Amino acid sequence: MAREDRVKKFVKRILGKLIFQWKHKTSMELFSAAELAELCVRARELFWADPIYLQLKAPLNVLGDIHGQFDDLLAMFDIRGWPLTDDEFREISELLALEADEMTKLSKSQSKSVIPLQAVPSRSVAGADTDEETEEGKFKRYLFLGDYVDRGAYSMEVVILLCALKLAHPTRVFLLRGNHESRSVNGQYGFYREVVYRYDAQLYECFQNMFNVLPFCAIIEGAIMCMHGGISGDLHDFDQFSAYQRPVEVSDTGVLADLTWADPEPSILEYAPSPRGVSYLFGRTALRAFLKKHNLRLVVRGHQVVQDGYEFFDDRRLVTIFSAPNYCGQNDNTAVILSVDKKLNLSMTLYRPEKRDKEKFAKERKKK
Repeated sequence: MAREDRVKKFVKRILGKLIFQWKHKTSMELFSAAELAELCVRARELFWADPIYLQLKAPLNVLGDIHGQFDDLLAMFDIRGWPLTDDEFREISELLALEADEMTKLSKSQSKSVIPLQAVPSRSVAGADTDEETEEGKFKRYLFLGDYVDRGAYSMEVVILLCALKLAHPTRVFLLRGNHESRSVNGQYGFYREVVYRYDAQLYECFQNMFNVLPFCAIIEGAIMCMHGGISGDLHDFDQFSAYQRPVEVSDTGVLADLTWADPEPSILEYAPSPRGVSYLFGRTALRAFLKKHNLRLVVRGHQVVQDGYEFFDDRRLVTIFSAPNYCGQNDNTAVILSVDKKLNLSMTLYRPEKRDKEKFAKERKKK
């Protein structure tokens, strides 16, 4: 089998297991450490080949923080539409069925007991209106703003699925780096413990090496700048990005720290120290100067939990989006998918998996 065909089959197998076979109880049985290490290495090569800031075309769907909430990521793909066509879903399903059949035959020939294999369920590209159409069918294109890991229970699955989708279709899925895609953060807030408990520290290093080459921001049609954190007063020209050499760890100051850590603050005009202890806060005057300097219309960023899934700032010059609903099981927030059409009009798809009793929720918070 040719190397390219083997890689395609490898990626399809990973996608198939996550999309069709993944369950909470069997999550640790789907992949070997060697498979995931190979996925990280291949994804790393692909991310590294991209520039540190991306120039993307619309239409595009943009998601904020996911934080290991894998069930919700699957549900949002089901609602808005997958970056896969119906034919591609069918190919993945057929590959799983064929390999399951081969395993059954092999086991029978060796006279071993076989655990009955479940039939591969169907899945559709679904979604609302179509973003892109090809000869093979219809699919959606996505940009993710970072913070794939920590807090939630299935950070590994979130990263594995998004990396596999990127490898399968590099022009349909784009990933940016968040502040949690750094060793200093995810080593403390859950991802390290998750990987080491389920596999080992060596695999954690594979994930971290991949995170260290992720892009930091994206510009949609030269008008909408997207990042995880916020603007940087130290970014004078986008040519500055050519000076940064990846792999790179994010420091506490500078352009890369600002893109992953900075927050808007309505009570100030310019810049002020951040209570996070990294980067800073910025006000509406600073934002307007940044937009004017770089000839931009809008900033789209994540990094903060917002109650309704999205929150505008400074007369809609900036919007914060968050895509982890009921965050950590302690917040009563909605998730959002922001869609940018070809004319750069914005629309929001809201996702709320469970309507919580707000009175009960308030009592729970008081107890804590």
